[in-house]
Amino acid sequence: MNFVFEVGFFAAAFVPTFLVSRIFFRLSKRWEGHWQRLALANLAAGIVCMAIFLISGMWFADGLDFPWLFGLVNFALAQAIWLAVDLYSDWINNRLTNHDSQA
Repeated sequence: MNFVFEVGFFAAAFVPTFLVSRIFFRLSKRWEGHWQRLALANLAAGIVCMAIFLISGMWFADGLDFPWLFGLVNFALAQAIWLAVDLYSDWINNRLTNHDSQA
């Protein structure tokens, strides 16, 4: 595969993982300040995006005749980057709290 295809494929994975993770963050806003919220919202978003990618890819390719492993790796990497950004952002803004330290 060429570089332009790989960058475009990664960008196509980067945008939906962000949008879906924000939806899951909105749905779990009651957990504000917990690292579990960050991990579970990003995990759920990654699973949803990868499932949609696989289902739509198999639908359009009529089977697994498309770069499905390459796509899954791209979605996983994109979601891992969003998790790192979320953890860093909450850590910098002192929003992460330890569940045991709350009184």
